[in-house]
Amino acid sequence: MPRASGNLLRRPAARMAFLALLLLLCDVLFTSTFDRFRGRSYDLYQQIAPIETSLDDIVLVEIDDASLTSEGRWPWPRTRIARLIEAIGEQEPAAFAIDILFPDRGTEEGDAALAQAIAQTQPVLAMSLTDQAGSTEPAPIAGWSVVGEAPDTLATFPGLLASLPDLTDVAGGLGMVRSVPDDDGVTRSVPMLWAVAGPDGLTLWPSLSLDLARQALDETGYTVRLGPQGYDAVKVGDKIVRLTAGGAVSLTDTATDFTRVSALDLLNGTPSAELHDRIVILSVSATGFDSFHTTPLVATRPGVEVHALLTAQILSGHFPYEPAYAKTVERSGFGLLAILLILAVAFFPLYPLPVLVALPLIFCAPFAAGLLAWRMEGELFDALRPTIGLAIVAAGGGYFLYRAAEMRRRQISGQFARYLSPEVVERLIRSEQEVGRSAERREVTVLFMDMRGFTSASERLAPEEVVANVNRFLTLSSEEIFRTEGTIDKFMGDAVMAFWNAPLDQPDHPERAIRAVRAIYRRLDAENAHLAQRGLEPIRLGAGLETGVCSVGNFGSDIRYNYTVIGHAANLASRLETATKLSSASVLCGPDLAKRIPGEVELAGDFELSGFAERVPGFALRLPD
Repeated sequence: MPRASGNLLRRPAARMAFLALLLLLCDVLFTSTFDRFRGRSYDLYQQIAPIETSLDDIVLVEIDDASLTSEGRWPWPRTRIARLIEAIGEQEPAAFAIDILFPDRGTEEGDAALAQAIAQTQPVLAMSLTDQAGSTEPAPIAGWSVVGEAPDTLATFPGLLASLPDLTDVAGGLGMVRSVPDDDGVTRSVPMLWAVAGPDGLTLWPSLSLDLARQALDETGYTVRLGPQGYDAVKVGDKIVRLTAGGAVSLTDTATDFTRVSALDLLNGTPSAELHDRIVILSVSATGFDSFHTTPLVATRPGVEVHALLTAQILSGHFPYEPAYAKTVERSGFGLLAILLILAVAFFPLYPLPVLVALPLIFCAPFAAGLLAWRMEGELFDALRPTIGLAIVAAGGGYFLYRAAEMRRRQISGQFARYLSPEVVERLIRSEQEVGRSAERREVTVLFMDMRGFTSASERLAPEEVVANVNRFLTLSSEEIFRTEGTIDKFMGDAVMAFWNAPLDQPDHPERAIRAVRAIYRRLDAENAHLAQRGLEPIRLGAGLETGVCSVGNFGSDIRYNYTVIGHAANLASRLETATKLSSASVLCGPDLAKRIPGEVELAGDFELSGFAERVPGFALRLPD
């Protein structure tokens, strides 16, 4: 990389690296705060590449608006509910759950009829949790085998809310219907196990979906594995359900609708073959009765659908999970991509097209890797946090580069606005060349040009005429020097010093210098013609030119300095300009310049110059007629 590019980008790159390290530190210190992004990454995976869970074996029997219109408002008499449960049982479902609680007693006849219907059909009954201790806890129906010890951090509840004991005692299963949405209100995971603290210790209870899956698998119990952080997994039959430390599973959402059967059809005696050998869930779906949940793919999903989705997910065996090493992988990946981003920004001036191709790949890498892990292994990695971090680093890098470019612009403008044309200053700003205080050795062509007879003329002319003549000469000479992109070193009264091939590279700098001098003399002829018409004395010039290697840079004190050249070529050009007073030639070129333009000069003689031990040959430049 060119030295100037390195100097320009060194500080922005270092600041980008510091910003990336700061973001990593914040992620470690405030990981719980940033964890809310994890769920949104999960949502995006499901929206971009959903994993379809088969719902063919699930049927929802709904007490819908049509049922209430025909049979009367809710709650129905329990004899009618019992008749509906018996109608479902007659269709011989593979498993059956009732997403309705019956915690209070009704009529004696209704309670008896409902208990008899439940005893015949053996459904899984819903339960919920309560914060009130001392509630009546039914006897567990499924057996439990626990591997490991429950940690002290295991979340427990003091009590639960169940249906009447007459109903729970004859049920085929009992399961919790409680779910907890994330902080943003989206239900992304649902607990499969709940611990209730009773007088005899902890009692584990399955979710409604888990117990319904157990019934569909024709199993009688569970094996749960506990780890140091909490739950690890629960096994039912040949299905191993991977759990979070809190006992939950991530919901695999789908936009596919369920098979639905109206309770009214069953009550009217219409048989439904769709229920045979399938998993059936009975619920109240009429307007205003069921709670709604926002899931990754559905804005308003009834709670019974969440239970149905989870049951299908358990039976399919797909359980997305966050690996224990997820955060380490995410932070390492962010660090690597941040390094690549910093390198891309640093190399952009040299390889803009490859960098423009690489940048989208860098930003898409977290999502591509996360999506691949989600689809192939069911592993959940947060792609949003690394992507947002990269965006912050990129935005910071853009700001740092902008500040560095503005600093460079101000530095160059401040240094070279007096020496170069605005166009050349702008090119220098856009270039990669070093513009610091240090000098460099480089070949330049130096010009010294002075007005002849100025001292004597100034004694005869009015002060304003003297100023006008000097300004006229300096103006036209500056314009021609700038036109050939030369650098004006300084004005010295009625003299000008200029050079070419610095600060910008100009391989043809001798030819540029010659063009500038000839253009100045050409314009001077026209200017003298106007002066003659006004009766004023003409302007006469003498100039010295030489090419050679000099020290070029900012020379001076810490308070004031100038961009100039120091070296043999500059000294010789100055002395040759003085020698034109003793020669018929108006422009004398040094020997090194003459070698570069042999057809443009002719030997004018050898000159004894101040500061040079030997006589120096001078070459007269051919000027326009």
